[in-house]
Amino acid sequence: MKKYTAFIFVMVGMLSLSGYVLRNNPSDSTTAIVDVTVIPMTKDVSLEHYNVLIKDGKITALGKTADLKIPENAKVIDGKGKFVLPGFFDMHAHFFYEQGDNVNTCEAELKLMLANGLTTTRIECGDSVYLVARKNVREKKWKGPELFVSSPQFVGDWPWPGKMFAMLCKSPEDAIAAVKKCKKQGYDEIKITFMVKREVYDAIIKTAREENIKVTGHVGPLVKLPAALQAKQQIEHMDEFIDMLLPDTTYNHGESVSDMNIWRKRAWNTVPYLDEKKIPDLVRQVKQAGIYVTPTNYFFLSSFADSISKETFMKRPDYAYIPKKILEERWKIREHYWKKAPPLASRQRYIQIRKKMTFQLSEAGVKLMAGSDSPEWFLVQGFSIHDELETFASAGLSPYSALLTATRNPAEYLGILSTKGTIENGKDADMILLENNPLLNISNTRTIFAVIKNGLVYNKTDLYKLKNEAKRSLNPDSPD
Repeated sequence: MKKYTAFIFVMVGMLSLSGYVLRNNPSDSTTAIVDVTVIPMTKDVSLEHYNVLIKDGKITALGKTADLKIPENAKVIDGKGKFVLPGFFDMHAHFFYEQGDNVNTCEAELKLMLANGLTTTRIECGDSVYLVARKNVREKKWKGPELFVSSPQFVGDWPWPGKMFAMLCKSPEDAIAAVKKCKKQGYDEIKITFMVKREVYDAIIKTAREENIKVTGHVGPLVKLPAALQAKQQIEHMDEFIDMLLPDTTYNHGESVSDMNIWRKRAWNTVPYLDEKKIPDLVRQVKQAGIYVTPTNYFFLSSFADSISKETFMKRPDYAYIPKKILEERWKIREHYWKKAPPLASRQRYIQIRKKMTFQLSEAGVKLMAGSDSPEWFLVQGFSIHDELETFASAGLSPYSALLTATRNPAEYLGILSTKGTIENGKDADMILLENNPLLNISNTRTIFAVIKNGLVYNKTDLYKLKNEAKRSLNPDSPD
């Protein structure tokens, strides 16, 4: 008995040294993060030596350590030398269910998202399976970020084999019926992607306004950017932005490397002739429209422009989570593209222009949002949001501006800024505790010490467990 008691005291001491957390906090207890640096994301400041109190899933108080008393029975997390900021949003994610043999591994993927600091995620292609996942998270049956689910993608055609994650809209009448159906089914937004004709697009926008549901997604060459800006559609991928830099609207039929054209050599041939002097006017038009933009730069740059070696991909920590069947498909697609890759000079200029547009949009005050587009190619949910944040920084954004894209800006767009996106009294206790300061180096977002979701604290051991559970579900033969 004495040995058992001694063992318990030793374990408690070890937990205290590592920053004690209680995974299943009683609803009537308070959790206190003590002597931490708060990065509130209300403005570009760091609040040093602060205490943060959490109860019933909410932030109940925050203040200077010397002034804010800790309740007697509080569960304490030692925040000394650490940094707390709002949990991250990924505003453009998918599930592996859309790839391979359409195996439903959503629960495992949600664990990966949470383990990497995502507390809110927008799924950018709808399916009834995802609505179930959203419900399971809300009812706390599954661990994961809060989900916002866009509709199945609205398309003008569907030339690909396999399961169709889309609403086929070939006429305005199709579009009207599809918008109403998706609203009734409970989707959070309407998502537009490929080959949508202009008259169909107009019907989507008009009906969505009548049904009070937002429209997000691609801007195709049959619609063009001016029409999307006039409609105030929320734009993904900066579609058609780069096309606005063509010498004139007749050059190459007005098409450059936006959207599906990135696969076409004819489109890449326009890159040397793009006029960067047109970027300020492009930025002015986007700013005037007042829309939010999700660039998804890391996906485009790493997949189509930066020749990352196979060995480099295989050494990434997220590579082991990609299901083997999907990996086979990914390598075949990558090899197909890179066998006829555009010239290096064009790819380098493409990178430069995307980054320049991103920087100037940010400087002009356009609200940018972080979206990974995972799990496209070799991206994996959760991990890839940190890649996207680093790409914002490499484009010239300050670490604070980069962090805005994954915190306050998405919360504002989704209409939930009153509860999420910043560290303030009364807001949801969705937070990340980091070991190093992300305002000094954006890569420090990867130094996760703990994730807090709805006031529930996941320490390093918990996060490691979530990742291992996910890996076993996604690749049952993988070692821990």
